[in-house]
Amino acid sequence: MAKSYGVAGVVASFLSRRMPLRGRRLSSDEVELLAQYRALTENDQVAMRYLIGAMKSVSRF
Repeated sequence: MAKSYGVAGVVASFLSRRMPLRGRRLSSDEVELLAQYRALTENDQVAMRYLIGAMKSVSRF
């Protein structure tokens, strides 16, 4: 990645993709983040999605 993102930023970009991931391989960082996200409890996953939504709503980009 050219720009340095925090974990939440990377997860946000990963989860907010509209295109299917078939046809492209995930980077090792993306595979690791996906594994960490899946290891969260369901409540923590919901909280992460709310956090990502809040971050998007206040982002200037």
